[in-house]
Amino acid sequence: MQLKNGEQVPWYKVSWVWYIIFMKFAVITACIVTAILIYRNPISMVVDDYYNEGRTINLQMQRVAVAEAQNISFYADISNTDLVIQFRSGEPENSGTLMVTLFHPTTHNFDIEMRLTRSADGAYRYQLPRELYGNWRVDIEPFDREWRVSQDIQLPAAGRITLLPENYGI
Repeated sequence: MQLKNGEQVPWYKVSWVWYIIFMKFAVITACIVTAILIYRNPISMVVDDYYNEGRTINLQMQRVAVAEAQNISFYADISNTDLVIQFRSGEPENSGTLMVTLFHPTTHNFDIEMRLTRSADGAYRYQLPRELYGNWRVDIEPFDREWRVSQDIQLPAAGRITLLPENYGI
């Protein structure tokens, strides 16, 4: 390689050559790191079969409509790691076991599924694995999945939370 003053310099002593080589290796490294991250952390919010997912959503909305028709609602007390749920109104005759799910809005690994049985005082109690913060979605349904009460909540809550069936105007 020849410079301005006419001297011959080997290619590996020219700085811009190393800059180009470094940039190519940086791009290749970034691509490899991105591929590894995508492989290890798949996106859980993407659904492959939109048609069946849409049908499932419609069935879930029908269960919310059943809860609205029966006027089913709950009180929830969530303090530290204790969860206490009681019927507010519309308690059905067969209310022995409830399936309660707390959905994290972004990470499905944080979701908590619980099967709660009724205690002698009529409340449903559960010891949560950790203290919860932020936005959560609560789904309450009986064991036979006949109806469902769903609501978004903000934790920690200042007091008792009233859970009503939300159908989003559908």
